[in-house]
Amino acid sequence: MIRIAGPWGPFVSALAVCLLLATACAGPGGRERVPAVERSAYEAALAHSPEDPAASAKALEAFLTAYPNSLLADDALEQWARLDFEAGDRRSAFRRLGEAVSRFPNGNRSDPIRLRLAVWEKEAGSPGASRRWLDAIRPERLTEVERRYFYWLQIELAENDVERLVYLSKLRAAVAEEIASGSTERAFPGALADPSGQLAEIDGQISSLLLGVSEEDLLRAVPKLGSNIPAGRIRLVLSWRALVSGDLAMASFWLEEAERYSLTPEDQERLQSLAVRLGSGDLGGGDLFLPTFAEAAARPWPSLEGLALRVGVILPLTGRYAPFGEEALRGLLLAGGVFERTRPEPFEGPPGALPGPVVPGAPVAAPPWMNHPAFARDLPVASEVSPGIELVIRDSGGSPERAAAAVRELALQEDVLAIVGPIFSGESEAAAREAESYEIPLLTLSNRVEISAERDYVFRLRMTPDDEIDRLVEYAITESGMQTFAILYPMNRYGRGMRNRYWEAVMERGGKIVAAAGYEPDATDFKASIRSMVGFDLITPNERVALQERSKALRRGRRLEPEAGALLKEILYTQLGPDGEALPPIVDFDALFIPDDHEKIQLIAPQLAYHEIEGVQLLGSRDWNDPELIRIGRSHVAGALVSTPFHPGSRFPIVQNFVAGYRESFGGEPDEFSASAFDALNLVLTQAALDYATRPEIRDGIRRIYGFPGVSGVTSILPDGNARKRPFLVEVERRRFVGVD
Repeated sequence: MIRIAGPWGPFVSALAVCLLLATACAGPGGRERVPAVERSAYEAALAHSPEDPAASAKALEAFLTAYPNSLLADDALEQWARLDFEAGDRRSAFRRLGEAVSRFPNGNRSDPIRLRLAVWEKEAGSPGASRRWLDAIRPERLTEVERRYFYWLQIELAENDVERLVYLSKLRAAVAEEIASGSTERAFPGALADPSGQLAEIDGQISSLLLGVSEEDLLRAVPKLGSNIPAGRIRLVLSWRALVSGDLAMASFWLEEAERYSLTPEDQERLQSLAVRLGSGDLGGGDLFLPTFAEAAARPWPSLEGLALRVGVILPLTGRYAPFGEEALRGLLLAGGVFERTRPEPFEGPPGALPGPVVPGAPVAAPPWMNHPAFARDLPVASEVSPGIELVIRDSGGSPERAAAAVRELALQEDVLAIVGPIFSGESEAAAREAESYEIPLLTLSNRVEISAERDYVFRLRMTPDDEIDRLVEYAITESGMQTFAILYPMNRYGRGMRNRYWEAVMERGGKIVAAAGYEPDATDFKASIRSMVGFDLITPNERVALQERSKALRRGRRLEPEAGALLKEILYTQLGPDGEALPPIVDFDALFIPDDHEKIQLIAPQLAYHEIEGVQLLGSRDWNDPELIRIGRSHVAGALVSTPFHPGSRFPIVQNFVAGYRESFGGEPDEFSASAFDALNLVLTQAALDYATRPEIRDGIRRIYGFPGVSGVTSILPDGNARKRPFLVEVERRRFVGVD
């Protein structure tokens, strides 16, 4: 069971006070039935000065003595309780409210009073008594604000996840109805005064709760929710879980069921993504929904224990790309469980230690870390990595011809159900042609999206720059509220490409690019580029003179006390120039994206500060993700947000376990290549765990992958065979990279 803390916990005491101090009034039609003499006497009792509460209390007591059975008697008791509460006599206030409910159980004020009593009992540590008061309440007789708090209290006191879901659903429906009606009733501060914000908060709580709810509880919740949100979302969760477990008929059933219910915009995207996986959707890949890391990790993926299958591996284990091939092979070995029985000594040899050219099918000399009982000394064609799992390893040497020949050889071995690799574009393209021809699933570790185009058996798995930029911009706009952006980029092919991708991503999400500047790739001084980005290259002669005068004034201000100097600077920078325009630097952007490596950022970041670009969110690509950036950049990169395909410090257990296993087995740190290969083999093993035993079944199963929780990001396979991946977001915080997902 997951306990969901109410988003309005800090307002509980305010609730008790506000509810109690609210002016009591008769319900609809109640006043018309009150005799005029009683109504006049009640109004006279209320007419006393607020400065004389004793007189007010005495007047209310007199009214109750004179008219003990009046329809206004419960109102009078409530008002008297209010005076007791204001005087600090909480016990008397509680007693008078209890008397009001006891004497007038069906009075027009009985349900709001029960709500006040329920709040007080909860605050007093008596949840059972609080629930008893709530059970007697008729929600339709509460005001909108009171009804919200009634459901909120039910959520807080719910004894299981099903109850919690039901009351979250009712609370959401009440808030949505309030928004639709355009009601302006507001009685409480903060988030409670904003129904739209409250609706988003409720949706967030529903999402968090659904992460840990068992399938049994979801099925129990289905008939209790009726047609309200999240009835459709629960059916989508059940559809996803059925898809993950390989029960396609049940997945389709729940998907069709979900279409009959109200869905949030995000749930509509989930539904469309699942429809594509189940063959009933025709969306373009860019529109498919990616679950969060928490959602993906919470799904019950099939156990990979006790599998028996052979998987081909084609990697550059010799030649210039050998370090990348060896790194990927380490990830495959961990995924296959090679070190689960006996741990070898950590590998300490140099990367790329495999000697000599190798022809497909010939034995390959193994590096020291492969001297393990699971391998023969000369690395034979088929190498057992755990009982029942064999990796059939071939060295491409980085050659397209050798990669193609390796695919042909492996494809002729009927019990090899799939192939993982190669890595780079040339060898991957050659391997893809052969894999399609021989109809064997190929999971390439390339990031070239064209490789899988119009090929049924080819899948491309590594993260692309588009994946990284999309998530970075999505977070900046939708979760951080940024609207204006700038780009500072190297003027080479990579920099211009990243600039264009970033620009498009910002525009697609409704943001605005307000500044862009380039610099030479080998530059060390970025003054001209930075100054042009903030308007210095557009100043008039008169503005240039004004800037000189401002600089002189600032220099004189250095002799002032710090507080006075800061005030002078603020005044000078808010003054307009002689042409009535703001003087540079014009920092009119919320975020600045710089697509370059960490070594270049270490030079750029201090120069940004020197040229007075401050208070701007720095956004970076995977190349920023290096400890050296923090060690040298220090305070200049604090708060920077970076999108990266792999984050060894992630809090998610799947990543923590992978990193720990890698360190124990190889005595080093994993990287993107080992993480991508680890996930690739796990995708194949997952299909085997679903009892898919032929190449077409493995292919179809991989094509249905949706929200796979990988160590190289959350992965969904698009209709064209390309992986769409949700990268890790990390922030520079306290001199280290901290995950924000």
